Amino acid sequence: MTAPPARPRSRAASIVGLIVALGSAFLLPYIPGQAHQNIADVKQDLGIVIFEWIVALVILAIVFFWERLPLGSIGFRMPSWRDVGAMGITSVALFVATAIFAALAPATASGATSAQIVAVPLMLRIALFATAGFCEELMFRAYAIERLTLFTGKLWVSGAVTVALFTLAHVPRYGFHSSLLAVAIIAAFLTALYLWRRNFWVCAGMHAFVDCYGLVIAPLFGDGAH
Repeated sequence: MTAPPARPRSRAASIVGLIVALGSAFLLPYIPGQAHQNIADVKQDLGIVIFEWIVALVILAIVFFWERLPLGSIGFRMPSWRDVGAMGITSVALFVATAIFAALAPATASGATSAQIVAVPLMLRIALFATAGFCEELMFRAYAIERLTLFTGKLWVSGAVTVALFTLAHVPRYGFHSSLLAVAIIAAFLTALYLWRRNFWVCAGMHAFVDCYGLVIAPLFGDGAH
């Protein structure tokens, strides 16, 4: 599980890969129609899904054809029962942490109301949380952490960098409100899970579940979901 990371054929390939993985999310607001992101905007949601899958495919192409490395080098391996157990423990801890945060943090006007989220077609909301689970975990956890570790030699540095950048990438949607701190908390738990198990799939599953809760489950129970 903690074997030394495989070395890419080209360090330049990994540098480009990191730029794509960590920098692409910051380009999204400059795409026409994406400047002020709103989860209730169907056209924006479709644009996000398409954009993130394009980025994910580019990263996978870099791994396969330029770095010449297997997907195992970015945590793609069959989850064990220990991995699943770690995901369960981390999910419960995240639930408790976010519940405490929600009780202590002042309410903000950022995000969409439950009624606005429910108005978005269900299949699109499913596509959104599935896309976030796979593509964002590939970008900000699996690829970024593994390749940053090649350059820094320190997993914790790689994790800290990805938490910070993942949080900042959500500024266009949430602004500098308490909701952004909630994103940072989620990023910290997802990163901790990856550093613990080095398994892409458990992080992708946990991320997808978190977003499924916000996009599908919570909105069914009234306003206030973000």
